[in-house]
Amino acid sequence: MSTLQDIAQSDDYGQFDLKEVYQAAQHLLQQFQKTRTAPEKLNDIIDHLKKRLEGQTSYPLAILLETSQMGIMHQLQKEWNSPMKQRQLFLFESLYAQFRTKVPATIWNQICLNYAEALIYVGRSLDGLDVLEQMTEAENDPSYERKDAERGWGLLFYSTFLLDKEQKAEALHLSRDLIRQGVDKISNTNGRALYEDRLKLAVKMLEDIGPVDVTGSYKPNFFDGREREYRDWCAKHHLLLNDDNEIDPVGTMKTDTLSYRHKDANDKERGVFLETFMDSMITEFTALRWNLFEALEQEPSPERNERLKTVYRQSFSLFTKTAQFVGHYYQLDMKDPRAGMQRIWFEDEQPKNPLKPFIRDTKNGALKALFWHSKELFGYEQSKTQNLATVRSLLLRDQMERSFVQVITKQDEIAKTGDLRKHQMTQIELERMAMSNIFKARNAMMYLGFAIAMEKK
Repeated sequence: MSTLQDIAQSDDYGQFDLKEVYQAAQHLLQQFQKTRTAPEKLNDIIDHLKKRLEGQTSYPLAILLETSQMGIMHQLQKEWNSPMKQRQLFLFESLYAQFRTKVPATIWNQICLNYAEALIYVGRSLDGLDVLEQMTEAENDPSYERKDAERGWGLLFYSTFLLDKEQKAEALHLSRDLIRQGVDKISNTNGRALYEDRLKLAVKMLEDIGPVDVTGSYKPNFFDGREREYRDWCAKHHLLLNDDNEIDPVGTMKTDTLSYRHKDANDKERGVFLETFMDSMITEFTALRWNLFEALEQEPSPERNERLKTVYRQSFSLFTKTAQFVGHYYQLDMKDPRAGMQRIWFEDEQPKNPLKPFIRDTKNGALKALFWHSKELFGYEQSKTQNLATVRSLLLRDQMERSFVQVITKQDEIAKTGDLRKHQMTQIELERMAMSNIFKARNAMMYLGFAIAMEKK
């Protein structure tokens, strides 16, 4: 009987069962993790699995092996945004967008779990927690067993953005409880041990805060009628500009608490400008959010479609304004003052140039999260190709801005020529993308708020 080492070193992987080859690849990855030296056969065996699984529902498993490889390679780099980290996130985004509803629950959950873990580690805890909510319940699924514990891990990272002592303690209390409860559900010995170590960290972080009475933080909801329905909808979909929305969507006060108030008394003029700028962004966001809420309640109609398209298209302006706020706040010397989120990070606002010092050397985790958030929206500068979902999103935005996009509901409405298909999207796609873009705009503003608060501290 062949051992995993024998299979990994073989020159003919075709003679072995797929399961054996996959286990051999995992064996090589474990070696890589321990020795920090990439086995020569690792690339060969991953390429073999890609070819052998092509067209099958289990194809994502080969890509997940590649993401693991990229993650280990990134650990060997000195730069936090290395090409390996960008490649890893690109692969995750592609899997997540391409295989939704197209693979068995066990594979989908594995994609979600690994993607969420990667997002949490680069600071995008808001996005990672949302990905975990997309997992599908499946009995005896090792990935689904970890969902609650991983959510606790995400909240632990999220707590590092919270400067209010009570809020931080509340997030960590929930983190500790979720990890503790989640550990009992995990059947895999190594998986249980991993989260037991994470539980110790959550407990230590709570001890470092000291005694805090989180049971007395009652948050009344003063709204009723349709306004209450709207506020509850915002909280359910994590669309409140409120730190507590991730911690307790049901119990949180259904208000937007994000704001910016300048503290430097010696620079009042700039302070008034920044305060007004932030207030205008919040007003624009809440107006778009209300339009989305009303549109989704309507029966399908051309008018409803146009409202959804307007929400989708105009939400992109919030990404540009977020970037502009960053430029003004950090007083960046910008050669191109019109540069948006995809270019503001680079010298002379050119993605081929090095990062500007304010982001390259920062210790501000929320600012890095905003940087990585912009990559999903506009693409990775160190990648030869971009995620098809990102390309599609930007193409539709341009079509809506400059031309026309038809919303189709029937198979026979699909255009027969490829050029005209660029001007079409389905009803479901429009609804999903409008909601997704508002959520991304909300997260961009939240990361910005956290980044500024950390700078003030």
